[in-house]
Amino acid sequence: MNANLKSIILMIIGMGCLTLCDLLIKIASQTLPLGLVMIVFGIGSIMVFLGLMRTMGESVRLSPFTNPAVVLRNIGDLIAINGMCLALVFVPISTIGAVIQTVPLMVTGAAALFLGERVGTRRWLAIVIGFLGTLFVIQPGTATFDITTTLVLIAAVGMALRDITTKLVRENFSTLLLSSYTSVLFIISGSILLIISGGASVPDIEMIAILAAMIASGSLGFFFTTKAVRLGDVSVVIPFRYTRILFSLAAGILILSEQVDAVMLFGSALTILSGLYIWRREIVTQN
Repeated sequence: MNANLKSIILMIIGMGCLTLCDLLIKIASQTLPLGLVMIVFGIGSIMVFLGLMRTMGESVRLSPFTNPAVVLRNIGDLIAINGMCLALVFVPISTIGAVIQTVPLMVTGAAALFLGERVGTRRWLAIVIGFLGTLFVIQPGTATFDITTTLVLIAAVGMALRDITTKLVRENFSTLLLSSYTSVLFIISGSILLIISGGASVPDIEMIAILAAMIASGSLGFFFTTKAVRLGDVSVVIPFRYTRILFSLAAGILILSEQVDAVMLFGSALTILSGLYIWRREIVTQN
């Protein structure tokens, strides 16, 4: 099996793991306060990342935490974390999976506006069409529109800011170290939310199992997607991120009995096709 085929398999598995993590956060937050779920996830994931860092001989450093690029990345992470977790409480997971695919479109647009990357007329048109697809998904102005869907868009903006500023972080800052910062932000955000909302409780055995699976699936999702990008050619691997929407639709329809209409599916297809077109144009431009 060649490296690219391995990376594709790892990316698909990683997207499945991240979708499972989203599903478990949604299920856990129906019983436990969201702030408590976020704290547990943050503590569990930081233990995983610190364990991996120790295994790989990496040191835990706080100095990059004040680096300007890292600060901006953490701001984006804070927006993404809180927007996504709140969305998982109120918004159908199938809708989240569809709307969150606007992140690559946002990253491409932001790279052109703020990083000076060249984006031609065709790619700008694809970005517009992709966002039009998102409007079909959330359907503003209709009787079915839910204002809480905007939480997903807020999370997408945070993810785009995080991804853009990650490109500005120096290479000597390891991925595991940056990810451990994300875990700390989960703990901080969850603590503030728990103080505001109150209602902390002790989970039962069944809920502890769900929380453990949430931590494991989230950590594995990070590991597999990172490994996939590092193992294979990025141009080959990145399009398979869109498999996440398939997993989200499956989880929403089969497990949570969510309703998905033809308009939403059409909008999802527009967003995905726009993202794939932008990716293809980038490859052509590079060559």
